[in-house]
Amino acid sequence: MSVSAVARTHGIVTGMLFRWRVQFDVAQRKRAKLASVTLPDDIPATLALQRFVQPPDGMMAVDLPDGRRMFAPEGCDPDVVRARIDSGGVSP
Repeated sequence: MSVSAVARTHGIVTGMLFRWRVQFDVAQRKRAKLASVTLPDDIPATLALQRFVQPPDGMMAVDLPDGRRMFAPEGCDPDVVRARIDSGGVSP
């Protein structure tokens, strides 16, 4: 089974897998070794996988109290970003 087929089966955007391949310098000609990952029932897979996504240039990751992560411009005060989200001013 191809990496793309596994990604589709599990609802993962294939483009993200290929971005990770470039980001982590995994050569395209090497055969991918897939591993099963078991997560506790109380942790959604999207929250676990978001740790692998790096912020775009000029942005930083801000972890939210509920476990989500969002990106904000570099140099922002994370506490101010969280307060703005709590007030409903920004949607994560």
